[in-house]
Parts: sequence; C-alpha cells; structure tokens
Amino acid sequence: MIEHLTQISRTTEKGRQAIIVMDGADWHTDDIANQFNNLSIIKLPPYSLELNSIEQVWS
Repeated sequence: MIEHLTQISRTTEKGRQAIIVMDGADWHTDDIANQFNNLSIIKLPPYSLELNSIEQVWS
C-alpha cells in the first residue's frame, strides 16, 4: 500500500493534493498517508456497500 501511495504522490503535480478513498480494510489505517504531504485519505463509512463500487460486483 505504501508503494502504491508513493507512486500516486510522485505523479501528483506540485502544488496539487490527491484525495484517496479507502474502504475499511485492515491495512487502510488512518495514519497511512501521514508521510506524504500531498495526499489526503477519505475513509468510507463501515457497511456502505452503495459507496464502494467493487461491492456491486458480487450482486
């Protein structure tokens, strides 16, 4: 996950902010983006299937 965020951070234009939307997976901790000054994390609320599009695949 850190490698993925590193790639996103590197490709984000200087002076811009990237917003990352994460679900409640164990490795999606609140502090995961602290080391990047151009990334912000928005966590989906628990049990919000309608907001997480991958959950629609199982329907």
